[in-house]
Amino acid sequence: MNKIVNCISNMKDFDKDLYMDLNIGLEIQDFVNPNLLDEGWEGRLEEYKSVLDGFSNTLSLHGPFLDLKPISPDSKIREISYKRYLQLLQIGKELNADYIIFHSQLNPWIKEDKIMELSYKLYGEFWNEILRQVADFKGVVLIENVFEPHPAIMRELLDAIKLPNVKMCLDIGHALLESKLGLREWVEILNSRIEYIHLHWNEGVYDEHNRPSTDNIILLKGILDSFNLNPIIALEYKIHDLKGEVERITNIVENYNKI
Repeated sequence: MNKIVNCISNMKDFDKDLYMDLNIGLEIQDFVNPNLLDEGWEGRLEEYKSVLDGFSNTLSLHGPFLDLKPISPDSKIREISYKRYLQLLQIGKELNADYIIFHSQLNPWIKEDKIMELSYKLYGEFWNEILRQVADFKGVVLIENVFEPHPAIMRELLDAIKLPNVKMCLDIGHALLESKLGLREWVEILNSRIEYIHLHWNEGVYDEHNRPSTDNIILLKGILDSFNLNPIIALEYKIHDLKGEVERITNIVENYNKI
């Protein structure tokens, strides 16, 4: 059975007792806000430390991504990008987070092989360097696909980083939106690099973050089983009844072979 994590962007949406009762994890997404990272993050960090006291389930943080590019040729953009990434890694260390998710920040529309190869190399150097700065962070960094039309781009990026504590967050909605390939091809090509999944659905036009249907969950479960993969599943869509939604997904997954 896959571990389930629920994504929140506001602390008021977290009920520790409910999450513990449901045996699910938490993904905190409000630190993506650059205004919070400029002013107020220290107080928010202390608030999370307090509400998470005694919470032993999976804990994830989503990192900032707006206008960031750690390998930009512009030194000022590199500087602020490094600062933002380092802030989240340090926050993750303080919260004893299991995972921190960062967007790939690649430009897949570049059609020049040498530039893409250089990008992979520079990202490899960047991640090796910044993780040396927080060597006492015990969690795993996850790189999330965003605009990539083909999973081989993510495979090459992860293989260039080449660190055991850097894995893949496969965002299902982004893959559906940006790629002509099916989910099976994404999973087949990325395979054991996939540690974590952002689960939401769309019709291939807008990044709608829709609730996946029963058929959507059955499709994904079948693909993962065929490659003997058991990643964490993070629910990245609006949920009005968390208990009911977790029970719905659990029931579908547990009865997959009977459906």
